[in-house]
Amino acid sequence: MGAFLKEHSYNMVKLFLNQIGLTVFGTMLCISTQNNPPLLIGSSILAIGMMLFIDYTVGWEIGAKDKIRIDGGRLKPMPIKGMLIALGANIPNFILALLIGIGAMIDTASSQSVAVVCNFIIRLLNGMYLGIFKTVENFFYGGPAPLIDVWWWFIVITLPAIFVGWLSYFLGSKNIRIAGIFGIKPKVDGGAEKN
Repeated sequence: MGAFLKEHSYNMVKLFLNQIGLTVFGTMLCISTQNNPPLLIGSSILAIGMMLFIDYTVGWEIGAKDKIRIDGGRLKPMPIKGMLIALGANIPNFILALLIGIGAMIDTASSQSVAVVCNFIIRLLNGMYLGIFKTVENFFYGGPAPLIDVWWWFIVITLPAIFVGWLSYFLGSKNIRIAGIFGIKPKVDGGAEKN
């Protein structure tokens, strides 16, 4: 496990930095559309989609590079490698979510303070989801939801990134492009379609 982390720590950090970049974009969209619920949801979905697309391209490239070594017999196939890399990239989200849940369950002044700080930090790290969080909280709670009710949200929101990590790596390691699935052929050399 240590060797895997060492070998793929760069990719995990890259995915986490992509998340931070998209959280700025998502937060700005949320702030600019906060008074219009349909636009708020739409902008949040757009930011999430962009993050998942960027994660997809990173995972596909890792898989495509591994394909060369797999085909040459220098690397054993590992279909869940992309999922494990995405899990590693989401470790900060898991830790913060668990600290929120534990802090809210213990229910002492210091544990509540830890939960509130962790809630603030995790929302900063997941700005692309703020529109969805705000809409759900307003609909079900009429305002901010209690921490005991929301800590698990931050674990659930990692699932799309983990799924995309698995899928993108798998497709990259098989040299399958999403565009090809939909019948779109990439253009090469002077605009000719590649067969």
